[in-house]
Amino acid sequence: MRSSRPLLRYASDRRPILIVGLAACLGLVPFLLPSGTPIAVLAVLWVVALYVRTHAPYAQHNHGHLPAFHARWLNFAYDVLLAQVTGYPTALWELHHNRGHHVHVLDPELDVARIVDLKTGAVMPRWWYAVRGNLTILVDSYKIGREEAARGKPAILNKLLRELAVQVAVTALLVAWSPLLTLVFFVVPNLLAGFMVWWESYVHHLNVPGETVYDVSVTITGKRFNDSNFNIGHHTAHHEKPTLHWSLLPARTDVIAAKIPAVCWREDEGPGGLATNPVFTRGAAGAPPRGRARRGRGARAARPEPKALDAFAPFGDDPAPGGE
Repeated sequence: MRSSRPLLRYASDRRPILIVGLAACLGLVPFLLPSGTPIAVLAVLWVVALYVRTHAPYAQHNHGHLPAFHARWLNFAYDVLLAQVTGYPTALWELHHNRGHHVHVLDPELDVARIVDLKTGAVMPRWWYAVRGNLTILVDSYKIGREEAARGKPAILNKLLRELAVQVAVTALLVAWSPLLTLVFFVVPNLLAGFMVWWESYVHHLNVPGETVYDVSVTITGKRFNDSNFNIGHHTAHHEKPTLHWSLLPARTDVIAAKIPAVCWREDEGPGGLATNPVFTRGAAGAPPRGRARRGRGARAARPEPKALDAFAPFGDDPAPGGE
């Protein structure tokens, strides 16, 4: 008897999946155009494709915490697609971000995504943080994977190696098709996407106390900002519950608002701003302005929370068997 279980864990993942698919298609369009296509047409296509790609790393971040599909083979296919438009295998997120950052976010000496330079004790310049992150992410991820394997959990390291092998194979096929178009429409955009990941991540833990899970992140409540990046602004709620689906984060922010200090609130109508303007707060605990945090996607009240996952497993039990 066939299972009635839907393909997606949450119906709201249709939007990021469609965006990722569109980004991949836009990257392939130049390969299908006639050889005499004007440079101006290709340039416009490049800019449009690059803009669409800017949403993909956020989708991959969320997928790395909670796989979008129930079926493993669909998640693997989505991983392959994501890697083409971000340059990052999803396993890098699962190793470097989930295990290396989330586990150690309160300890800068162990946090592989720290913004503090351990040698000087000062916050790194934003540009260097972005460059350094891309230079170290693969090595750091491999080390974390080796440590996991040494503890008898080799699955995530094997996943990284598989995804890297597939990425090399796909890139080789594209190069065989057209080396120049591969460079212009895949390699360069992926390098820029990698830089953007770290550039945007910089502000998530900037100018906050960093003593507890409720004051180690900023919470950005702007609706346009969160619509453009699938609620990454609800970062405190995300760190409190890393595998809570992104569509549920605004509601979770409302639940924990009284625990978040005023210094951690931001408002940025974005998208892509510096997120440095404090929100006017109400109440001594620093809760957000009335109605502001509830305007984002996924903020509808009274939705049940998913069943807990192993927060750092590449695949976990279904957190919400029925989806949304």
